[in-house]
Amino acid sequence: MVKGLYTAGRMMNAKMRNLEIVANNLANLNTTGFKRELPFSEVISRVQNKPMTQITDFSDGSFTQTGNTFDLAISGDGFFVLDSDDGPVLTRNGKFFLTENGEIVNDKGYRVRTEGGDLNLYGFIFDKNHKLEITKEGEIKVGDELIDRLMIGKIDDQKEMKRIDGATFAFPNGGYSAAQGDEYEIHQGYLEGSNTNAIVEMQEMIKLNREYESAQKVIKSLDERMARAKEIGTV
Repeated sequence: MVKGLYTAGRMMNAKMRNLEIVANNLANLNTTGFKRELPFSEVISRVQNKPMTQITDFSDGSFTQTGNTFDLAISGDGFFVLDSDDGPVLTRNGKFFLTENGEIVNDKGYRVRTEGGDLNLYGFIFDKNHKLEITKEGEIKVGDELIDRLMIGKIDDQKEMKRIDGATFAFPNGGYSAAQGDEYEIHQGYLEGSNTNAIVEMQEMIKLNREYESAQKVIKSLDERMARAKEIGTV
């Protein structure tokens, strides 16, 4: 019976952790570029007796058209590379801004990395005669002039990526490789939404709550049986 209590207790802890994961997925339903974390039960069903290490779903989210020049979305395996205070990071959140100094940054001020390494659009900010275009390949053009190209990174072993926030990830030893042109497409004037499905998450939450309650009932039943056994032993 003690073993049964231990097993049921571990089950409750696992279900509680899964509920936290699902709650976080739902909380980031409207977070641009968010990648949902897989509940433990879903990981088991996906890997089928293989080592359970991949817990983040990196599939594409839905795209929303904004028409803003510096709103960018990626389809495929690529990530935008940002220079954070702690080094380069990868993100699918393409909500970017142009600073007064001519740099492209995110909402935290992290500079968007380019292949040229030192992009500055200051001289083109007031050019009303030429439209700034970012092509599907990530080329940054003003009119017909090629200015630079976005650095698009990828991690071959995505299970090694460490989540910093909803849509931003660090990677082992600061290492990433450049994604090839056929592995991604840039969509200017679009943003990628969260890949969380509210219906799926709510169904998972209901299922987890039922399983948690079942484990509680098992513990209560075993506790009552142990109490009765103790009473019999003292008679």
